[in-house]
Amino acid sequence: MCGIGGIINTNNSKIDPNIIENIKDSLEHRGPDNSSIKYISESNCFVHTRLSIIDLNDRSNQPFQSPDGRYTLVFNGEIYNYKEIRKDLESIGISFNTESDTEVLLKGFIEHGEGILEKLRGQFAFAIYDEGEGSVFLARDRVGIKPLYFSTYKDWFVFGSEIKAIEKSGVVPFEPDIDSYVTYLRHLCVPSDRTGNKNILKLQPGEYAIYSPKNGISKKKYWNPFNFEVNNDINEKEAISEVDRLLTESVEYRKVSDVEVGLFLSGGIDSSLIGKLMKENETAGLKGFNIDYEDHFPGYEGEAAEAEFASSNIDIELIKENIKYSDFQDLLNNYSFYQDDLIGDEVGIPLYFLGKSTRSNGMKVVQVGEGADELFYGYDHWLRFIKLNKYIKTINQSRSNFLSFKNHRMNLVSNILFNRTSFSGGAIGFNLSEVDSLIDGGLSNEFQLINYVDNKWDEYFTKKNANLSKWMTLIDLNIRLPELLLMRMDKLVMQSGVEARVPFLDHKLVEYVLTIPEEILVNTSSTKPLLKKVARSHIPDQIIDRKKQGFRAPIGEWIKKDEDYFYESIKEFNSLVNLFSERELKKVLQSNDFQKKWYLVNLSRWHMTRVAN
Repeated sequence: MCGIGGIINTNNSKIDPNIIENIKDSLEHRGPDNSSIKYISESNCFVHTRLSIIDLNDRSNQPFQSPDGRYTLVFNGEIYNYKEIRKDLESIGISFNTESDTEVLLKGFIEHGEGILEKLRGQFAFAIYDEGEGSVFLARDRVGIKPLYFSTYKDWFVFGSEIKAIEKSGVVPFEPDIDSYVTYLRHLCVPSDRTGNKNILKLQPGEYAIYSPKNGISKKKYWNPFNFEVNNDINEKEAISEVDRLLTESVEYRKVSDVEVGLFLSGGIDSSLIGKLMKENETAGLKGFNIDYEDHFPGYEGEAAEAEFASSNIDIELIKENIKYSDFQDLLNNYSFYQDDLIGDEVGIPLYFLGKSTRSNGMKVVQVGEGADELFYGYDHWLRFIKLNKYIKTINQSRSNFLSFKNHRMNLVSNILFNRTSFSGGAIGFNLSEVDSLIDGGLSNEFQLINYVDNKWDEYFTKKNANLSKWMTLIDLNIRLPELLLMRMDKLVMQSGVEARVPFLDHKLVEYVLTIPEEILVNTSSTKPLLKKVARSHIPDQIIDRKKQGFRAPIGEWIKKDEDYFYESIKEFNSLVNLFSERELKKVLQSNDFQKKWYLVNLSRWHMTRVAN
């Protein structure tokens, strides 16, 4: 896992070396083992910071060039099946000088072009400069585990693993994307190809792009989860067997490393199952990492006891850390900078400390359970939603105006009745009615991105075989997973130079689960019915059947300790941007909904961090 960046001056002017140094410096937390700069020409430069995991030898440092110098690669991620791809390439006479997946990726691209993407099994973001064509090929993995941002601003093309790499270059200014700000209020992240900076875009999951100074940038989807159809011939016994096989294979692939691989262990079914599969056929020890809080709070009693039970049962060495309020205070001033893009969920805070604990214990690779809830229906509120739709039916086929109830439950019922988007994702900050009231002047036609999910809803439900439960997984694969959950994992854990691997999001497993019929995957009286049946052959019932708690942070309790301090940033932000109605903002700040207050604090501090710089 690494940090990548690059810059091209499109009028062929010489690039100031300070610009390159700024890009490199902004990425060094992602790759503390080596950092390198490669001037392809005076006006074209690639940057790489390396976290050495496969082939630790310096020969695999990047930027990595083809022997003839035509192609230059910078690559962030892991190609788990690189040995199989290498074998295929060697069979047609291609030779190799390293043992790295980096060289396999480059030579695979030279041989197959964009067709190499179909062969890759892994998590990746990479850029390849082709001197013969004068173009840059950019790609992001299918599920969006690894990020990739770019900007075409005036005479510059700049790309990087993080927004801050582009902003710190100094050639692309910060310009707030107010449409993205408003959409963040709904989704707690920014969907599509947008970011909080109007001058910076991102590649979407399963997408590649080609840039040249002459033709600009063109993008194409090479993988789309919406394209997979349900296979009604699959029976439960087959589904259990195949999910078990694919998950076992996925975990095994994610053990591919020349350094030790650990585990984030909560003690729940997802991380415990991964841990058990990691331990099978292994005699070496396995380290698990767990974060708890010094003070527990209503709705979250901690998971230390559960993690201890799972670790002793699976034979994992458990390393635990406690977060104090003072730890959060120390992090807060840098948190918005560390999270990089707009990520409203406060779980990035404990993830930051998990990454820090992992690195301080001498490790830099872990497996994590992200994605299991979205694929296997692990949320109680998903099941309640499916139940509700069985009893309440649409009474108006043509969608009426979105304005509805601010109360979430009444809003949900109203959306079902009047054919509005009733499930816009697993993470909701403010519903549309709340956003309309909060925004000064209301939601007008200038705000288009906030309707992104509604347009996807309309598109999906015109299909003959559209299915509500499948929609829930598909839309979270489209928005919440890649741009919120996976980005908080990438940005906050990588802040300590730690790579997180997500076996539940291996694309082969995802594709198969998308074809499983609803009656096998969904049971409205129990979460994860299929995954639990898979898990019972590996881990104890006590782990499988324990009540799900979820990974949280006591953000409300922390805000209560100094409310004026937190609210001051919101007021300062609004005095500059004039986004919120003062009357409605006052209502939110006087309410007991501290989650919503945190979403506003986070947006405000994110903006102010960039204005200050």
